[in-house]
Amino acid sequence: MKAELETTTNSMAPTSEEMIKLGEEMKNMDTNAEVIEKGLVPDPAQ
Repeated sequence: MKAELETTTNSMAPTSEEMIKLGEEMKNMDTNAEVIEKGLVPDPAQ
């Protein structure tokens, strides 16, 4: 059942390992304020 759930889940991070990896990537991302300071335009709210 667990393997079936993992293959049918639509998510940015379907497993805990992927969730940890995504969290680490997000820690290193600039905040909107930092992006604006660099003269760039942040992504719009979704």
